[in-house]
Parts: sequence; C-alpha cells; structure tokens
Amino acid sequence: MNIKPALSILGIAILLGIMMGAIGPRDAADASAGGPAIEFTAETMDGHAVAFPSDYKGKLVLLDFWATWCGPCMSEVPNIVRTYSHYHKQDFEILGVSLDKSGDVAKITSVMDSAGMTWPQIYDGNGWDAAIAKKYAVHSIPRALLVDGDSGKVLAAGHSLRGEGLGKAIEEALAAKKAARENANNAPARTIETSSTLNAAPATRKD
Repeated sequence: MNIKPALSILGIAILLGIMMGAIGPRDAADASAGGPAIEFTAETMDGHAVAFPSDYKGKLVLLDFWATWCGPCMSEVPNIVRTYSHYHKQDFEILGVSLDKSGDVAKITSVMDSAGMTWPQIYDGNGWDAAIAKKYAVHSIPRALLVDGDSGKVLAAGHSLRGEGLGKAIEEALAAKKAARENANNAPARTIETSSTLNAAPATRKD
C-alpha cells in the first residue's frame, strides 16, 4: 500500500474541514429541513429562561451555534447582524448557542458588544459538550437552523443559511407565513347548525 497518497488525501480532507467550519470530535451532519426542532429549556446569559421553540409563537427564529474562537463563525457575524437588523421588525429572532469553554463569559460579552450581537445567547461553558449542542448532534460550526415558531418545523439548516442564503430563506419563510394567514382570513365561514335550527319547521310557500 502506498502511504503517501493516502496521507495526502487525509490532509486535503482536514483542510476542507477547516475551510468549511470548525470541526468537533466527529464528522459534521446538518439537520435536514422539514423535521421538527428539538425542544429544550435553558437560561440565557442575561438570566432569562427560554423554552425553544414554544417561546417563539408567531415568529421565525434562527438557532445559531457558534463560538468566539471559530473563524468561519465570526466571518458570518456581520451578515447575521445585518439580517437581524433588517428582519427583526418582521418577527425574526435569533437565539445563539455559544460553544466557548468555561471561563469565557467576559470574552463572549466583549465580542457580542463589539460585533453588535444584541440577541440572547445560551452558554454553559462546556464547549463541544454544551448540552444543547449535544441535543442537536452539533459536530461542526457555524451551524444554524431556521425554525417556524408556530409549527416548530425546521425550515432550513446548514450551509443554505450562510451568506446571502440566510436572507433568502427568511424572505421565503415570511412570504409563506403571509400567504397562510391570507388564506385563513379568506376561507369561507362555516355555518354551525344548532339543535334549535335542526328542529325548526321547514319554510313553506304562502300564496
């Protein structure tokens, strides 16, 4: 067996992983859209309890896994901040989950302040073993999921939400929710027959 080609292939694979995002202990696997979001309760860094996704009824929410030490994550931050600013008034929210290690509260807060990341963050100091990251089997970051707060359905996930794809996914989701509301409002009202109506004598012609 020729070892050198095998080592070269391994090196390329590792390089691609670094370019695409920070890689955890196992290979990454994005959650597919269409399935239900995994429910959880947690406390944000500012001390507020959050129940996901039930606290986001009537909204779209981006569940964003990231870390201050993750280069690709930080490269995405300016786009996420712009997108949040643009769509927040249209009921778009973000819930961040930091995979930073224990003792990094000051660092996370400083990065958030300087970058304009004003949305809530969950941080338990366990890095790759963060409780919510384990629930979602997160093995690479950045990783994000766009969730419909009404249905709890994952609308989009993974690389489709990076760069311009994030705004596009939000636009499509907002349009779909608007269409659903309009259809519900335009649906003909159903007449409910009461017992008194059912027992009433039929109308007869009077000449």
